[in-house]
Amino acid sequence: MTTTSKTKDGARGKRSRNLKLVLMAVAVPAVLSGCDDDPSGKILTSREECAVQTEISREQCEKAYSQALVEHEKLAPRFESEQECNQQFGACQPVPAQYANGSQHSFMPPMTGFLVGYALSQAMNGGRNYYQIGGVSPLYRDYRSGGYLRPDGKQVSNSSGTVYGKSAGNTALPARAVTVSRSGFGSSAAARGGFGGSHSSGSGRGGGGWGG
Repeated sequence: MTTTSKTKDGARGKRSRNLKLVLMAVAVPAVLSGCDDDPSGKILTSREECAVQTEISREQCEKAYSQALVEHEKLAPRFESEQECNQQFGACQPVPAQYANGSQHSFMPPMTGFLVGYALSQAMNGGRNYYQIGGVSPLYRDYRSGGYLRPDGKQVSNSSGTVYGKSAGNTALPARAVTVSRSGFGSSAAARGGFGGSHSSGSGRGGGGWGG
């Protein structure tokens, strides 16, 4: 082989390697970002459902449920009116004393579900392929709209089960519980222009996301 041929072959090989590197660089962000068709989490309505779901281990699921309950007491929306709370969620209870804002008497809805957000990667556990947990959030069923709301008032889905897309699986929690003074809580209230009547209370949260 002549020197010229070797030079041409070397140049083609270098271009081929560079092309592969460029394709890899383009592909990686696509995998990391996910798409709207990818499962991003699951809404469960009770601890008992941990025994029948298959995406995460039962132990992890029950741990997620317990964490959601802790976050629920700290971050559930606070209603100044028990009647308004019951109209939207039903079975509302007084806010626990340790999370009440001074002497203010307020009410919060029951936790009627919890969202387990999936991490992007999967891990083998005992020979089974499970999703890793990226975060946990308590949820509140708005009986007027049928939607499941996060503590920040944003709707996750109209039904329980697997949710898709990055936004639906988002388990980010607000820094403080939202106090609802009028017009209801959540996305449905925002659509009516009433969410401006809500504000953050002095009940802060400690920690967040998925605890080990």
